[in-house]
Amino acid sequence: MPPDRGQSPQRETPARGVEDSMGRTRQRPEPKDAPMTAYLAAYDATSGASPQAPAAPAPGRFRRMLDPIWGWKIPKRAAYVATQFPLGVAYFVFVAVVFSVGGSMAWSIPGLALMLVGVIASRWAGDLEAWLARRLVGTEIRRPPTWYEKDVPKREQAKQVLTDPSTWTGLVYLGTHMFIGIASLVVFCVLAATSVLFSIGPLIADNGPIVDGHHQAVINFGDSQTTDMVFNFGTLGSIDTATEALWLVPVGLLGLVATAYAISGWATLSAKWARLMLGSRARDIPAPPATIEDGPAAAAVTQDARIATLTSRERDVLLLMARGYSNAEIAEAFVVSEGTVKTHVKRILAKLEVRDRTQAAVFAFDSGFVTPALASEPEPR
Repeated sequence: MPPDRGQSPQRETPARGVEDSMGRTRQRPEPKDAPMTAYLAAYDATSGASPQAPAAPAPGRFRRMLDPIWGWKIPKRAAYVATQFPLGVAYFVFVAVVFSVGGSMAWSIPGLALMLVGVIASRWAGDLEAWLARRLVGTEIRRPPTWYEKDVPKREQAKQVLTDPSTWTGLVYLGTHMFIGIASLVVFCVLAATSVLFSIGPLIADNGPIVDGHHQAVINFGDSQTTDMVFNFGTLGSIDTATEALWLVPVGLLGLVATAYAISGWATLSAKWARLMLGSRARDIPAPPATIEDGPAAAAVTQDARIATLTSRERDVLLLMARGYSNAEIAEAFVVSEGTVKTHVKRILAKLEVRDRTQAAVFAFDSGFVTPALASEPEPR
């Protein structure tokens, strides 16, 4: 039958075989429009088909060798290494000034207040380092909370900051960061400069196209310096002409690749060191529930008036309490202080009219707010 006027004819497409769960091959047409695509999706679901995308071809040996310098990986990691020196100087000056001045007035309230402000500000610097490690290197650093909820007393906030081990290890990290930055800056600048000079050796050699006999670049590896030879290797000999400098080009190119590898490895090692010193010390961190109002929890909220009086955060805390997590672990899950979690627990016990955490967990199960499957399968992260 010819197509109607104003409509383009549809070409017949070959059928494609789909293998179901029983190993049988079933034929189906190719999708031509959105409804057909939806129909075929349901068809695959009922037939047990599991289409898989074709695997990407494995990179070759040369591609794998150049992987560290491919794309934006090396520039981002080089930027991370380059920030170590200036930030390290700023951290060192800050720590030295604040604690030397505050320590000299430790007997007075202003001195103690200055040191406390310095400790809190050091946590902000740790947050900056964690952000740089995540953005430039891809290393996740879970930091303790810097900002606390409004209902937490100031005294409890100060206690939480001072008793957190990552606060003091973070100060050690900030105080020594300058020396790490100096070492990395000197080493990688020397490696990169030497590799570049070797790569352009024929250009800067005597009689080369850039340097003439009167203005020569000198690289001296011996005991005495000379102005008559461009490359002087002491007792190993010298290179005077562009032709003789050609053998330095592959050495320089390999040096550039080696420098890229070294920068990548150093950035990864530095990020892991930052995670060790700045990261949270919690071992088992529960995953915060995404939406507890779905499923049995939603029915429990409507069935029991006491659960309905809980706030959204208090319901989340009750859910993790029923799963057996401690206050410290719940605090890590929601990135709040342990004092905040204690406040939530007290309010939960009062609203549910129970005496302790055990009765609260039993009430959560009896009311249907928490199902046994959900409570027995924690998802630490």
